[in-house]
Amino acid sequence: MNTIAPAPSLQILVVDDSATSRVVIEKQLKKLGCKVAMAQDGTAGLAALQEGEFDLVLLDCQMPDMSGYDVAKIFRRREREEELVHTPIIAISAETDTGHMQLCLDSGMDGVLGKPLPVDELKKMLSLWCDVDVTDAAPMHIDDMRSVDLTALFRTTSLEDFAALRAAMDEADITSVGRLAHRMKGAALTMAAGEIVRTLERIEAIAVHRAQPPSDLSAEVSVLERQLQSI
Repeated sequence: MNTIAPAPSLQILVVDDSATSRVVIEKQLKKLGCKVAMAQDGTAGLAALQEGEFDLVLLDCQMPDMSGYDVAKIFRRREREEELVHTPIIAISAETDTGHMQLCLDSGMDGVLGKPLPVDELKKMLSLWCDVDVTDAAPMHIDDMRSVDLTALFRTTSLEDFAALRAAMDEADITSVGRLAHRMKGAALTMAAGEIVRTLERIEAIAVHRAQPPSDLSAEVSVLERQLQSI
């Protein structure tokens, strides 16, 4: 009779440029009995994959050095060339539209989880791709996060990103404005900061589509600044 592997045997790699998201995801996985390695960008993620073996990778799609799509493509090519065993790669993203999901699959990823990661969906991914049973694992509660001041981490990293966003605006680097807004949105989703998420969505939309006048972007950034100061 086949036995299902216990969850503690799993080694998971998390690749995400948001410190807040990394901390929360790490806690979620450890609560499910997994061992966790962390990488803060695509280059570090590829290095980790080169140096170690993982049962599953959780991969952010929008990162400053390279996209998750490119990371997945590079690693899948290496798997083919070196005839390695297939490593499941699951996208973790603030985007959930059909086009984005197709990009993930086309790049070689095996599935998509939205931010914040729903615990039940995370369990399903682990069960599906790693042949484990985590259905009885307890969900993560706020008490599990007492060792980390998540609010302080969220505020600090958000203000750092905001300063970089302001600098990008001053340099008319709208591409960087959109990228930073996207990263901040991922962290805000993780923290369930709905008003901040909605403001960042508007900023990202202006930066990506460039349909609104610059004054609209400045107005939204001013709103964001006030929201961040009140965290």
